[in-house]
Parts: sequence; structure tokens; C-alpha cells
Amino acid sequence: MTSNLPQPTFQANSPGARLIKRIFRNRSAQIGSIVLLVLVIASYAAPLFTSKDPNKTAPALALKSPSLEYPMGTDGIGRDNFARFLYGGRLSLRVGLVGITVGALIGITLGLISGYFGGWLDSLLSWFTDVLMAFPDILLALAIIAILGPGITNAMLAIGIAFVPSFMRLTRSSVLALREMTYIEAARSLGSSDARILVKHILPNSMRTLLVLITLGLGSSILAGAALNFLGLGAEPPTPEWGAMLNAGMKFVRQAWWLTVFPGVGIFLAVLSINLIGDAVSDAVAGTTVLTHKK
Repeated sequence: MTSNLPQPTFQANSPGARLIKRIFRNRSAQIGSIVLLVLVIASYAAPLFTSKDPNKTAPALALKSPSLEYPMGTDGIGRDNFARFLYGGRLSLRVGLVGITVGALIGITLGLISGYFGGWLDSLLSWFTDVLMAFPDILLALAIIAILGPGITNAMLAIGIAFVPSFMRLTRSSVLALREMTYIEAARSLGSSDARILVKHILPNSMRTLLVLITLGLGSSILAGAALNFLGLGAEPPTPEWGAMLNAGMKFVRQAWWLTVFPGVGIFLAVLSINLIGDAVSDAVAGTTVLTHKK
């Protein structure tokens, strides 16, 4: 049976469009977006900025300081640090994005099911979440990698699982508030299935608060990925990655500062830009009303 209820829309004057406009009117969001865009373009268009192979070694050129030929110097075995920085940014940003995506997909799904159906299922999922939340995020990720084994794929999965409790809890609390709303009762009376109610009505109205967690969580995910790679539990040599580059540069920190400074700055700028956007999203969500349906 087709529901006659009005559906959320995304027109020029829709709540979603107004939220986006409100976000990008914020100076912090503008600055953060520019910095993040520069990092993304530099990383994914790396061949346009350097012709050097990030993994090509040249021991005779080891530990050369920054110059016009080598803007970020060379590492302990003569690899161009600028090329490794650019190509390493791809992996660092991807680890953060995949990690937060995995956490959001699993956590939001569990939160929707737990909050909507309640009962023993809610108790079971809440208990599972409480167990995960008993561990600090990085410690939980380390435990998962200890089970699955090191590797970049397992690192991304571990980061994602570490974020599941946060998304599950926030989604569940939102669903508990929404499931008794009048329009949800009307949808049930018109014969809408539980799946349709969750996807078409409850989830869209929960997305504003979840959007804040996603944007702020992305920065944390990049940091967690860099930490795991720094510990040697993610990307395997000679794959360039900012966290792994920090690890490799530690042994030369007194004689070759550029090996730790540049990847550290990359991580700093990526996380800072995302946090600036996240703050703007948080302010925009706090300053707007709950998503309404088109009359």
C-alpha cells in the first residue's frame, strides 16, 4: 500500500538546502573546506605535482635537506619525501574516510533496529555497545587488529568498529524520541512497513545530529589511522602513509627534521580542516529547527 504521507524533499528552500547554506556561510567551514580541498587535490593529483617515484631508493641521496629539487628533502634511503607525502596523503585520508563510513553504517543500522523495535533486541544490542564502550577507541582498534592481524584493510575495519558504539548510541536515542511521533503513527496506520518507516521517516529526521558526529568523527578516524600506521599495524613498507612516515622519520629526528615535520603537518592540517567544518556543522544544526515535512 502506497503511503500518502508527504516525504522530505531537498529543494532550494528545503531544510536540507538551508542547512548546507548555513554551514558554508560560516567562516570556519570556508577555511576548513579550502584546506581540505587542497590536501585532497594535492594527494589524488600527485602525478601533476611530482614526477618522482615515491618508492624509488637512491642511497647516495639519503637525508638531503629540503631544496628546489627535493622540496621536502629525502629520507634515510634516498626516497623523495615530497612524493611520499603526496601519495601518502591518499592513503591517510582514505583510511579516515573508510573507517568512519564503516562505523557509521554499522552503528546507525544497529541504532535504528535497537531504538525502533526495543525489547530483548534493544537490551542485547545495548549490552553489546556497553561492552565496546568499555574500551578506549584506540585500545579497541588495537584489540581488533590483534585478532585480525595487521594490514591496512584490517586497520580500516578496526577503526570503523571502534566508532560503532558512538553512532549506535546517538541513533538509538534519536529513534526513541521519534518513534512515538504522530506522523510515525500515521505511517503505521496507512500500512507502511517497519523498514519503510525507518528509512523514509526516522532516518532522515535523525541525520542532522548524526551529521555532526560524522564530520567530527572523520578527523578522529584520520588520527586513529595515523596512530595505527605509526605503530606499524597498517600500511606495510614501502607504501607511503603519513603515520608510517612519522615512524620511519623518528630515528632521524635529530638530523633530519623534515622527515617528521611534513607528515605531521599533513595530519594536523587534515584533522584541523575537518574539525573546522565539524564545528560549523554543529553550529548550523544547533541553530535550525528539526527537519520538517513538506506540507
